[in-house]
Amino acid sequence: MPRLPRAIYALGWVSLLMDIASEMVYPLLPLFLTTVLGASKTTVGLVEGVAEATSSLFKVAGGRISDRIAARKPLLLAGYGAPAFFRPILALATAPWHVLLYRFLDRVGKGVRTAPRDALVAEATPKEQYGRAYGLHRAMDSAGAAIGPLLAVVLLPLVGYRGVFWISAIPALLAVGVIVFFVREKPGTAKPLPRFRWRGLSFGYRWFLLVSSVFTLGLSSNAFLILKLSSLGLSSTQTTLVYTGYNLLYALISYPLGSLADRIGLRRLVATGFATYALVYLGFGLSTAIWQGIGLFLLYAVYSAAFEGSSRAYLATIIPATEKASAIGLYHTLVGLLLFPASALFGFLWERSGPATAFFTGAALAGVALVLFVLEPKAPAVTLEA
Repeated sequence: MPRLPRAIYALGWVSLLMDIASEMVYPLLPLFLTTVLGASKTTVGLVEGVAEATSSLFKVAGGRISDRIAARKPLLLAGYGAPAFFRPILALATAPWHVLLYRFLDRVGKGVRTAPRDALVAEATPKEQYGRAYGLHRAMDSAGAAIGPLLAVVLLPLVGYRGVFWISAIPALLAVGVIVFFVREKPGTAKPLPRFRWRGLSFGYRWFLLVSSVFTLGLSSNAFLILKLSSLGLSSTQTTLVYTGYNLLYALISYPLGSLADRIGLRRLVATGFATYALVYLGFGLSTAIWQGIGLFLLYAVYSAAFEGSSRAYLATIIPATEKASAIGLYHTLVGLLLFPASALFGFLWERSGPATAFFTGAALAGVALVLFVLEPKAPAVTLEA
């Protein structure tokens, strides 16, 4: 089996380090908001919805700018560098809006970097290795997401929430160092881009946007899964450990599933992801015992590993070669903008009708997305280079 390009491993290390930094913070945020700052579940939903919508607004801009200047690395430096310097806002927070401000600024960085990074993965990799490349990247990303919560568990009783937030800046700065010294890209020539035309996109790409939009309306922030575990009786430390197990399993199976996708087809694995998500959310709506919540969270890792890498790889096969980052950015922007009403709706349903209603709604929308994806109409599609 041919070795993947060095750029994939370098980008993998960047994501691993940044996810250590992010996941030292992320599983603690809903608990910090509700127990330390006194925020409601609706506020948690609004904070996460605004954060993801902000990220998405900047994804299309980051992708378009990257295509315009024919370079990926400057956007990576800006996108990964900014969150490291915003940590003091979170560490010094005394009100929920301080956390909202931090999440807003942090997600600006994520938005700027996502499309250029995914485009660089595609540009550095032969098409027949897309599944492995995106799978490896997701595996290393998830390995960092498993290490981060473990560090949080160890550090939390020693330094408290705010101490963990301060220390999380260290791996973030290391990620920036890897970009500076180890990430390489082929030099490009900046050139005017044609107007981004909807009709110029392939039918498959446009249909996938529709399917993803329906699916996204049923998504909720992982913060609600963490709150669900807490409501079943797990302590903050136990919840963080379960979240660590989720990320560890995600990391372990992402690369094998990516290799499987190259063999059996990316569409099959994307469909598997939709189906698994629906089953997990149906289960969360019915769960009443701790062991059920833990088992479902680990099954959720299967969804994440099956869908996250394969959906990005599938997307890379149906977008225009000349505006790769722009098309990726448009996809992420649409999905992220819908996460705001999705998270807000999930929080509202939880508060008014209980968690079961919220989870059942997510499961139903995932089921609809699966049907739409499987029954994609046959239509003349423009053959596009991936």
